[in-house]
Amino acid sequence: MSELAMWLLMVGVVLLLMSKISQLKEDMARMNTTLNAIAKQVNVPDPINDELKNSILELISKGEKIKAIKEYRTATGAGLVEAKQYIDSLSE
Repeated sequence: MSELAMWLLMVGVVLLLMSKISQLKEDMARMNTTLNAIAKQVNVPDPINDELKNSILELISKGEKIKAIKEYRTATGAGLVEAKQYIDSLSE
C-alpha cells in the first residue's frame, strides 16, 4: 500500500472513532436524563445535602476545585470524571 493510502486509512479510522465516541456521549447524556427523571419520580434522595453543597461552593469560590472534587467523591462515591463534571457545573 502506498503511504498516501495508509494515511487516508488512518484518517478514516480516526474519524470513525470520533463519530462513535460522540454517539456514546449522546447516549450517556440521554440515559443520565432518564435516570434523573426516574430518581425524581421515585423520590431517591439527593446525596448532596445543603451543608455539603455549601462547603463545595465555598471551596470553588476559593479556587480549590481539586479539594471540592475530592470532597464530592468522598461524600458520594462518585468517580473522578463524574465528580469533575459536577464541580464544573457548579462553577458555571
